[in-house]
Amino acid sequence: MASVTSRLKELRKAAVPKLSIRRIAEELDMPFGSYARYESMSTFKKPHLPLEFARRVAAVLAEHGVDPAEVMKLAGLRDAEAEPEARAVEAARPPVQYISLPIALPSEAALCDMFLGLLALVPEHASKQETAETLARWLPTGFAGIGPFVPDQVALAATDRQERHLSDDEGSSELQPTSRT
Repeated sequence: MASVTSRLKELRKAAVPKLSIRRIAEELDMPFGSYARYESMSTFKKPHLPLEFARRVAAVLAEHGVDPAEVMKLAGLRDAEAEPEARAVEAARPPVQYISLPIALPSEAALCDMFLGLLALVPEHASKQETAETLARWLPTGFAGIGPFVPDQVALAATDRQERHLSDDEGSSELQPTSRT
């Protein structure tokens, strides 16, 4: 049977996307070294994780596709005990809400400048994962740096008229299919 430290490491690496020790420590709001000791056989000698710590890790890993029951087993819980804990973790997750918003993006040139600025924040030898995380973290700041985008009301009205005209054309009898005899 694998040690609790190696099993915790396996579960962290099973996350989608895979989490580094630094990233999971950030998501748990704890220092890197404090989390790292739980994955080190030389510093964590106990047979099980503390229950409250396992709950916190289960909540984070659940957000990344890892079964919370598997994490709760690392706290020494049997299947019958781990399942209710896992359900509680799942129930505590905020529900996903989908909304539609009309948005207007800045020009291609402004977006290009913004992305060049964001790429400058990425360390030189960063992996694709680290690059994606950096860009995701700084994207709102990048948009804020471009400034508010106020669409041209005249252009919007013209686009609106064109869309109405097209939808009127679609309903006309000229576009109705003819029957074959």
